[in-house]
Amino acid sequence: MRAFSSLVNRSAGALPPPEALIEEAQRLSHAVTSPEQAVAAYDRIAPLLQGHAPDPRLFVACAMLLEKQRLTDGMLAAWADLQSIFPAEPFVIRMLMRWYRRSRQTEEGLQRLHQITPDVLGDPAMADLRLLGYQELNTFAEIDRMMAEVLKARPRDRTLRVKYIQALMKQGRFLEAARTAKALGSREKLGPATRSLIEEAEARARSLQLTEVEDVADVLGHVVGRFRARVPRALSSQGVGPVMFFTGQLGAGGAERQMTRLAAALQGLWDSGLPVMDGHRLLAPPLVCVRHATPSSGADFFLPVLQQAGVATTVLADLPIPELEALGDLPPGIAEILPLLPEDVQQNTLKLVPLMRSQGVETAYLWQDGGVLTAALAALLAGVPRIVTSFRGLPPNLRPELMRPQMPMLFRELARVPGVSFTANSQATARAYEDWLGLPDGFIQVLHNAVPEPDPSGGEVEGAIWRGIENASPQCSRTVLGIFRFDHNKRPDLWVRVAMDHARRDPDTRFVILGAGVEHVRCRQMVEDAGMASRVFLPGSTFHVGYYLHRADLVMHLARFEGLPNVLIEAQLAGRPVLATPAGGTTEIVVQGKTGHILGDNLHPDPADIAQALDFMLADRERLSEMGMAAKNHSRDRFLIDRILASTLSIFGTAQSGDASACALS
Repeated sequence: MRAFSSLVNRSAGALPPPEALIEEAQRLSHAVTSPEQAVAAYDRIAPLLQGHAPDPRLFVACAMLLEKQRLTDGMLAAWADLQSIFPAEPFVIRMLMRWYRRSRQTEEGLQRLHQITPDVLGDPAMADLRLLGYQELNTFAEIDRMMAEVLKARPRDRTLRVKYIQALMKQGRFLEAARTAKALGSREKLGPATRSLIEEAEARARSLQLTEVEDVADVLGHVVGRFRARVPRALSSQGVGPVMFFTGQLGAGGAERQMTRLAAALQGLWDSGLPVMDGHRLLAPPLVCVRHATPSSGADFFLPVLQQAGVATTVLADLPIPELEALGDLPPGIAEILPLLPEDVQQNTLKLVPLMRSQGVETAYLWQDGGVLTAALAALLAGVPRIVTSFRGLPPNLRPELMRPQMPMLFRELARVPGVSFTANSQATARAYEDWLGLPDGFIQVLHNAVPEPDPSGGEVEGAIWRGIENASPQCSRTVLGIFRFDHNKRPDLWVRVAMDHARRDPDTRFVILGAGVEHVRCRQMVEDAGMASRVFLPGSTFHVGYYLHRADLVMHLARFEGLPNVLIEAQLAGRPVLATPAGGTTEIVVQGKTGHILGDNLHPDPADIAQALDFMLADRERLSEMGMAAKNHSRDRFLIDRILASTLSIFGTAQSGDASACALS
């Protein structure tokens, strides 16, 4: 990535860029829908920057094309470079501060912002820019301090006071927003937009006063807490009634694969004509509901699997937003509080409640933190008697990028509601959530991932891809395989570096990564730039994972965090040993030294340790084969789908005895 400053035409005679070029660059920055398209558009527009005098619109459009490539490394530096070219451009400052926050460099961001805006008391434009930066950094205390100083110096500055009210509203500080609005004086002199803002602030402040909380982030938990005394309706006495799986999307991730697999298995059980497993009778086919399944972002990856299995699937984004009346009779006070909830929770609640009621849902199976946040209240308002959560990976207190402020109180209150069960896919995940939420040991039940034995067959596409890999690396007789989403958590860049380093030393081994994601383009470029495209292969995503597993000798997985990684179970069921970090429930899958090798650190793994372990495992083919057989036998006993499906149905039917509160925290 070239620095933008190296592309600036500093010639005194440089002419401004044509408006048509600016419009085309802006159109492309909005229109591209994939990293590949963004790369092509950037490569087309960026060389033109040097032909004209610098215009912020053209440079910003190029920077947004870098954003659309879903890059992470180098983006903070890119926006900092752009800010040095356009020192007071609001959008550039906003994006620069956003990347300081994403990089967890808030203090550095504050220092840079203060350098950019040294005179907020004397220069209103600087005060506006600093407020904008503080909002992107989420440094709300800094906003308050600055506003106290500036409004004291300029008490008649209505424009700035209105912006402060807007900032308070975004934070959910409605009581303070309403108090601040009083200082604006007579509303007759205010514009219609400002009057509307004040009326909204006052209305939400009145609603917040109806609750027992001061922080609007706790309102969702407060509303859920009102259901502590609920008496769920009786479950079907003949078996397990309608089950709705709910999650955010159907992208190519482990949790999405697992949810899809279970839903399809239940559909297959229903279609068999003998819907009974281990004494549990299924009384209706399963339902799946997701927030969105946008093709351009890959959020529909597993949708064809559900469609092929015949699972009825609803996408909330495709449904209109009903009026509040669609929720019918609500408990006292709930209707007045709903506008205080996050907008996405409000809208999805309005959609989900009538949907759950119309389908007669008896069990709402809510997957991942976001699924619980989105659908728990809707399930309660719909009168769903059984609510089961499925936590995957480490909790948000240990993964702050996934935290939303409503989660802590919501999850704690939900644990106290009758008819609710918490589950996790590993002991490590269960214990981590219990520690975070202050729940008793063993409160969260463990349901391991259900994994079928990988199918070694593949179609024409897989055959062609594998022949291409073999033809490009004919000297290699061994294959190390990676199967993961190309994102920060899975460390694809480290995987590629380790692979290339080993390939340079060992002419007999090739490396293949299956998967897609935000860092795929960058990793592919790393391989090409290193001249290693005939040894390290990145063919993309596939539904035929088993085809590649049965052609591999070893699976390497270097994740930071995990729940119970599906890919390691699949690898072992295919008779392939694994080399992995100790992330999440990895130690519940891999037996150290018997079915694979677990590295010493998942947060800061030493590349030298990885290389040493890789060398050791590949050095002895007979030992590698023995580990593969042990891995297959071990995983067959623990993770095959029939065993997990029976356990899942058992949890769905736990309250059939009539004690629907059995799983609630007293």
